[in-house]
Amino acid sequence: MTDRRLVALGLLAGLGGFLVVAVPALGAALVPTAAAVVLTIGVGVVAVWLAVRQLADADEPFALPTPESRPGYRAVGGELADLFAEMGLAGRRQVESEELTARERLRATLRELAVDVLGRTDGWDAETARERLADGTWTDDEAAAAFFAEGYAPPVSRLAYLPVGRPDLPFARRGRRVVAALADRVGGPVPDTEAAERPTVPTDSYWPTGEFPRERSTGLTAAVVAGALAISAVGVVFGRPGVVLTAALGIALVGAARAWSPEPTVALDRSLSTATGDEVTVTVTVRNTGERTLPDIRLVDGVPAGLSVVEGSPRVTTALRPGKATTASYTVEAVAGRHTFEPGVVVVSDPIGAAETVATVEAADGPTVLDCGFGRPATGSEPPRRQQTVQPGRRLGDASGAGVEFDTLREYRPGDPPARIDWTHRAKTGELATVEFREPRLSKVAVLVDARPAAYVAAPGGVPAPRHAARAAFTVAGGLLAEGVPVGVGTIPVGGHWTPVGAGPDQRARLREALAGDDAVPWLPPDSSPSVAETVAALTARLDPDVQVLFVSPVADEDSVTLARTLDAAGHSVTVVSPDSTTPESVSGAYGRLRRSQRLSALRGAGIPVTDWDPGEGIVGVSHRVRA
Repeated sequence: MTDRRLVALGLLAGLGGFLVVAVPALGAALVPTAAAVVLTIGVGVVAVWLAVRQLADADEPFALPTPESRPGYRAVGGELADLFAEMGLAGRRQVESEELTARERLRATLRELAVDVLGRTDGWDAETARERLADGTWTDDEAAAAFFAEGYAPPVSRLAYLPVGRPDLPFARRGRRVVAALADRVGGPVPDTEAAERPTVPTDSYWPTGEFPRERSTGLTAAVVAGALAISAVGVVFGRPGVVLTAALGIALVGAARAWSPEPTVALDRSLSTATGDEVTVTVTVRNTGERTLPDIRLVDGVPAGLSVVEGSPRVTTALRPGKATTASYTVEAVAGRHTFEPGVVVVSDPIGAAETVATVEAADGPTVLDCGFGRPATGSEPPRRQQTVQPGRRLGDASGAGVEFDTLREYRPGDPPARIDWTHRAKTGELATVEFREPRLSKVAVLVDARPAAYVAAPGGVPAPRHAARAAFTVAGGLLAEGVPVGVGTIPVGGHWTPVGAGPDQRARLREALAGDDAVPWLPPDSSPSVAETVAALTARLDPDVQVLFVSPVADEDSVTLARTLDAAGHSVTVVSPDSTTPESVSGAYGRLRRSQRLSALRGAGIPVTDWDPGEGIVGVSHRVRA
C-alpha cells in the first residue's frame, strides 16, 4: 500500500506551492543563492527517485478464478506433444553427448511403439520389425518410412533460422506421419498430421484457498503518487508554484482513497432450478448489507469444478446502495455426481479504484449442493465386450463339505449323515467312505478406483478419467451387491478413501455417499503418489487373501499395468475396467490411444481380463469378470 511518508511529503509540497501562489511576496523573498539552487535540485531528484520507487513497489494484481470451464487435465498422449514442442534445430546432427536430444527421444519412443504395433498386427517378432523399420519397408508412406533411417537429417528452410516463430521441422512432420501410419495399421481413426500440436497445461488449483479478506492496491495509487511527486519536482526545479499546486490534486485523490477503505459488506443467495434436459439454471443474488454505498462490486460465483457453464456468466459486476440487491443467472451442464458449490469470491473497491478488498462469501443458506444423480446407466446403450468367464463375483470354494459338486472321498466318521455314505465304494471294498462336496461360496470383491496423478487424463474440457471410474465403480458394485456379493470400495493412492467390504442396501448407500461426492475422488489430482511397491504393500495389508480386485483405471501409464499384474500375482484375481479418455483426432491423441492399446494388450497377455469401456455408452452390463 501507499507509504504514508510519501503522502505527507506530497501534501507538504502542495502546501508550499499553495502558499507561494496565495502570497506572492513569499516567492519574491526567496533569494536564488547557489545553496538554494542545489537544495532545490536535490529536492527534485529525491522526488523523482521516490516516484520510481513507488511504482516499483506496486502490488501484484490478484488473479480471479475462471469457473466458466472445468480445470484443465493432461491429455492421453500429451507427452508426445511435449516432445514436439521441445524439438528445435539443435540436435539435427549427431554429436557426442550422454543426454538424448528431443529428436533422439522421439525416434526411440516411436520405434518402440512401432515394434509393438507391427508385432500385434503383422505377427512380426521384434528383430524383424526393427529391420523393416530401418529399411523403410514397413509402410508405403515414404515420409513415415524415412523417419527411422539412421543419421537422417532432412534439409530445413532458411526461414526456420529466423528468431521469430517456431518452424514446422521436416523431422517433426515425418514423426506425425509415423503415428498416422500406425493408427491406420490398427484400423483406428487416422489423425490430421497438419494440425498443430499444443502441449496441455494441467490446472494446479481451481479455487483460491488463501487468507481472506485481504486488501491490495490496483497500482492506481502508486501511479498517482509517482506522478504527483514528479510534477512537484518539475515545479520546484523550474520555480513554478502553480505546477506544485496542481500536483496536490493527485495527493488529494490518494488521501480520499485511503480514507474510504472498502469493506466487503455483501451477502450472497443462490438457488438452483432444473431446466429441460441435462442443464441446471443457477440464480445468484448479491445484496449490500452495509451502511455505505459500494461503488464497485465484482462477484465470481463458486461454480464446482465438475460443472461447466453453457449459458450466461457466473460473474456479476454492479454498484449497490445500502440494502439494495441485484440478481443474475447462468446455466451449467449437469454431470453425474454430487457437486458442492465453492464460496463466491467478491471484490469491492473505493470510488476511484485505487484500493480493493478481496474476500470470499458463502451462500446465506450454507453451501449449495447439486445432486445430478449417480450410477444411472445410459438407456439404449450396448454393453461393453464381455469376457468368457464364470458367473461374476463367484468362485469355487476352497473348503469341502455339504454342497452339490463332488470333491473327494474320506473315511467314514461316526455321525456322518447316511445320505453322504458312498455305498458303491462299500460294495467294492467293504469299507465305509463319506462323500465330500465342494461348498460354493461368494467371493469378496474390492473395487479400486485409480486416482493417482497419472490417471487424471481427459479430452479438452472433458471429465477426468477418475470421475468416470467412480461412476463405473458404483454401478458395478451395485450390481454385485444385488447378487449378494460382499463389496468394498477404495481409491489408489491408498489412504485416500476406503469403505470396508460389506453387503446389503446399507452398504450400497455407503458406497454412493463415498463415490458421488468429490472427497474420495476429487476433481483435481493429488500432488504426489507412492511408488507401485508401496501401494501394493499397503493394499495387501488391507485386503484379505480371498478378496478379488476390480481395478477401474484409464491405464494411462506403465505403473497402472505393473500395479494390476503385481496384485494379480499376489493372489487377488484382478480384473480391469478401463474408461477410454483418448482423443484420436490429434496426432498426440492417436499416439495415446496406441500406447493405451499396448498396455491393455500386455494385461490380457498376462491373463488379466480387461473391459475397454467408452464412458459415453454407459456402464450397462459391465460386471466383475472372475476367472475360475
